[in-house]
Amino acid sequence: MPVANKKKILFPLLAICVGVLPLVLLEGIFHVFDIASPEQVVDSSSGFSGHQPLFSLSEDKTSYVTTRNRALYFGDQTFAARKPKDTYRMFFLGGSTVRGRPFEVNSAFAKWVALELNHRSHSTKYESVNCGGLSYASFRLKHISREVVHYQPDLLVLATGHNEFLENRTFNNESRQTEVRSALESLRLVVWLRNLLGQDVDSYKESSGQSLPENVTARLDEESGYASYHWDPDWKKQVTRQYKESLEIIIKQCKTSNVPLILVCLGSNLRDCPPFKSEFPTELSPRDKQQFLDLFSQATDLADQPEAALNRYEQCLEISDQYALLHYRLARTHEQLGNVVKAKQHYLLAKDNDICPLRLSEQMDNIQRELAGQYEVPLIDARTALESASKDSIPGYEMYVDHVHPTLHGHTVIAGAIVDELISSKLVKPDTAMNVRDYQYLYSDYVNSLPLAFFSNGARRVNWLENWARRDLQMLELEPFDLRGSLAAVHRLLGFDQLEQARYELDKTQQRYGNITQPVLQLALTFQNHGRHQIARNLLEWLLENETDNGQRQQIQYARMINAETMGDRGVAILIYDNYFDRLPFEVNENAPWREFVPDIWERVKLENQ
Repeated sequence: MPVANKKKILFPLLAICVGVLPLVLLEGIFHVFDIASPEQVVDSSSGFSGHQPLFSLSEDKTSYVTTRNRALYFGDQTFAARKPKDTYRMFFLGGSTVRGRPFEVNSAFAKWVALELNHRSHSTKYESVNCGGLSYASFRLKHISREVVHYQPDLLVLATGHNEFLENRTFNNESRQTEVRSALESLRLVVWLRNLLGQDVDSYKESSGQSLPENVTARLDEESGYASYHWDPDWKKQVTRQYKESLEIIIKQCKTSNVPLILVCLGSNLRDCPPFKSEFPTELSPRDKQQFLDLFSQATDLADQPEAALNRYEQCLEISDQYALLHYRLARTHEQLGNVVKAKQHYLLAKDNDICPLRLSEQMDNIQRELAGQYEVPLIDARTALESASKDSIPGYEMYVDHVHPTLHGHTVIAGAIVDELISSKLVKPDTAMNVRDYQYLYSDYVNSLPLAFFSNGARRVNWLENWARRDLQMLELEPFDLRGSLAAVHRLLGFDQLEQARYELDKTQQRYGNITQPVLQLALTFQNHGRHQIARNLLEWLLENETDNGQRQQIQYARMINAETMGDRGVAILIYDNYFDRLPFEVNENAPWREFVPDIWERVKLENQ
């Protein structure tokens, strides 16, 4: 190359280097003196950056804490930098279900696992570190797992799958730009400038009109977010393939680091969650669409004649079997006719054909199970555990507060399944066992320690999510068609401590179905089992006000006596013993589940009268 040409190239490069050198030096100075740390500003990649750690050392270097800007998505967690010898440390990775939404980190199944194991152990302290991130899919969790394997974990628990399509819609076509932007924003000079512009975490908090978690999630604008989902089977295949690849990466990370891993198969609300959006395949002709819609409309008008409606829906099925709402309607119609096996099949198809897929697909569920077998990783079937606790193994509001997030009881069921697997796999060795009363008091004591606004905040977050998902468009689908559906709505309200609304729904249900004492008594028993004694008491008081049959009233009074004793209201229990049982033991088979809580109830109240 001629000298003249070399000079033409060399001088501009030298000029650029001279211009950039002060910035490089300033960046180095900021780094040496820890000025403008990246965690001081909000991560504009919505927490999906691979450049900033989830945990940072505290100022005194004794513990790790959630990095300030990551706390917007994960909540605050802390653990000792040097793990004590008697500590068994567990990291739980996943999305908002792992985080405990719509409630808080301190009520998620990770917390219940630690509570139970610590209750059953005298020599080991069990520590759960919750790494559940709002809207985090498996693609981003591999960054978290790569980090936490260096924090002396004894176990990593992975529960993921519901957010795959949500996150891909957000960054799939811009992932490279997001990573580049995130790397640039991690430069301390950029952080310093953003601080000057008021983009630090504290300013973000002060300017926010809602609580932080909602603001972060609300990057999915409720109009554009819903409207952006369309029929796209190729995209679904790509996301599903990426899901499998991400799980394999995490599994291999753990095996390479010699960290035990367990997978948790999550379930979802099938019965009380219509598909979020339905569309026809693009290849369906206008004529076929119109014929489908005419038949669908006829079936809708025949809702009170399930056999006739089923005939129309099955004709629709011959035209297209990929319209999500059709499968949901078929499921409910089969359920009305008592065909629960077919009902569940169509509930699952409604979920898998949802154009807005916010629930783990059957294909992804199978991928988890296949990988668990292939790599010999223990698998917790939380899905089956929650289904087994649901009527006809079709979960609804009894187990889920919305489309995927479990109730508090649902979290304890998942935790119980995890503990059982840890024990059977000999990963943990508790000193003692627990019975029904032990669990009840453990749950009760902990629930009573939660903040006063705990349940109302959970209800508010569910309302926000349903507004985003345009749940108002499916209100017709959610109208209960049987007693189970009506009581499921009551169950959901009670789960959020919405007592007045629940009583109103109970009154409506009684007017529609007549005597509902036994199912409501069972509902009270359910809350009693969960340690929600005040909820159980409210249900029993409602029953007492509305039941006139003496035999059933005696069962109600027996349940009230047990409830009062478990709540420490010995005086109330004695009054019931004196006034309703004439100081004589009264037992029928129906009392057996209640007596488990206080097997010596008669001896207790009798002794107080002597």
